[in-house]
Amino acid sequence: MPDARVTQRAIDLLDATLRRDLRQIRVESSGVNRSSTSCGPLIDAPQRSLTQAGEQLELRASCQVVEATADVAVGYWSSLATAVWMKTTHPHHAASLRAAIVGAQASSPSRKVWLLQIVTPEAIVPDTRSRSALAGMLCSVDGIVSHSAVIHVGSGFRASIVRSIVTGLNALGRQQFPHCVFASLEEGVAWLATHGLPDREAAHRDLSAFHDAAVAGQLTSVRT
Repeated sequence: MPDARVTQRAIDLLDATLRRDLRQIRVESSGVNRSSTSCGPLIDAPQRSLTQAGEQLELRASCQVVEATADVAVGYWSSLATAVWMKTTHPHHAASLRAAIVGAQASSPSRKVWLLQIVTPEAIVPDTRSRSALAGMLCSVDGIVSHSAVIHVGSGFRASIVRSIVTGLNALGRQQFPHCVFASLEEGVAWLATHGLPDREAAHRDLSAFHDAAVAGQLTSVRT
């Protein structure tokens, strides 16, 4: 019969190995409505994926989540910073997005950052304080951001409101980098790629996965 201490040591080592390999992924079925914030690396090994309902959402190993709540998900990969606006925009979200931009700059070989934001159909139009905070943030990263794209899937009156807000933020912030609105993620990534964003295919894949994970509530369940 094996020594109990040896057996326990083996169990402890196995447990430590599993925790080290899997600590960054935790999927909870109730995660969609959570409002907790997760910070730090989302993935620390190549080809990790988040899973829910049998689907795999693959993200690059360098993905960093700055903030993830029921309202917004903010993160970055190398030289690409992104935000998914899902519900209510608060003034402090501007600081999270700036942190993602600065993080992307530190990771970027060229020291340039490409910014892409996704506005979901459920997102509420930001109030005056939030718009002012975002405009001030955009002004503060002038010289860091190369090009900025905003994605809003939809048409009609609501889409025109989103476009007018983006135009207003651009004017209020007075930043010099190009700032455009698109109706699809593919169009936005393609535009950024024509202006220097590296690896268009990977960017589209990862942004799609980040968006899907954010909407599914998986990013709020990430444990670092």
